[in-house]
Amino acid sequence: MIRNPLGLRLDPNGPIRDQIRQAARLGARGVVLEASGDLAPHRLGETGRRDLKNQLRSVEVALIALALPTRRAFDTTDQLDDRIRRADAVFALAFDLGSRLVLSQVGPVPAEDDLPRREVFTHALASLGARGDHRGVRLTIETGADPAETLRAFLDGLAQPSLAVSIDPPNLLRAGIDPVASARTLHAWVAHAYAGDPTGAKASARNPRGVGFPPGALDWEEYVGALEEIAYHGFLTVWPEPPADPARQFKAVVERVAQIS
Repeated sequence: MIRNPLGLRLDPNGPIRDQIRQAARLGARGVVLEASGDLAPHRLGETGRRDLKNQLRSVEVALIALALPTRRAFDTTDQLDDRIRRADAVFALAFDLGSRLVLSQVGPVPAEDDLPRREVFTHALASLGARGDHRGVRLTIETGADPAETLRAFLDGLAQPSLAVSIDPPNLLRAGIDPVASARTLHAWVAHAYAGDPTGAKASARNPRGVGFPPGALDWEEYVGALEEIAYHGFLTVWPEPPADPARQFKAVVERVAQIS
């Protein structure tokens, strides 16, 4: 039986407070908010932060995580200090709002023979991890095109406990990577997980689960089973992909999870 509560990642381009109310009506137990626009640290003042916490509390919805918006990978020195400072401000905001996770797409891990980019990336992630530790949050890396073994080897080598991983099945399936095997490989680092199939961009032509699984199809039973095996009992977050209707996509995941239960 699935014990993980379901969450919903909200659209940063829409009215956040209306979306919070909608998430509560749909039965979501938590939400992920992007720290941009009116929710950017420099724009969300003390009153706004208090009002947001009160609204979440009033509808009994938790703040699962803040998402750190990034335009480029952390493997380049271009404005790197500024980007790390902006990330630090998001860490502080997350803690203030009551969350201990900040999700981010940090870019692929540079190959070991690409020494300049590898050194910049390693320095940046170590710095972000140290700042996260100071703020009381974990920078949680969204899985992308990196094989789980590559990401795990990098994190094991860095040995920074304030870094973590978020398993993103649609992203992994697009790259032809098995979310089930990824969850098991990254087990000690998993702090967040999404639930869903790719609905937007084209998935890999071949499903990594092998024959019997169409392209882009998540092996739900095995995925949920893998999360249970690694003792992950946190949220399963639905991240609606345009042009999918968020309510419809969330309800579809609810129904799919109910079938497993």
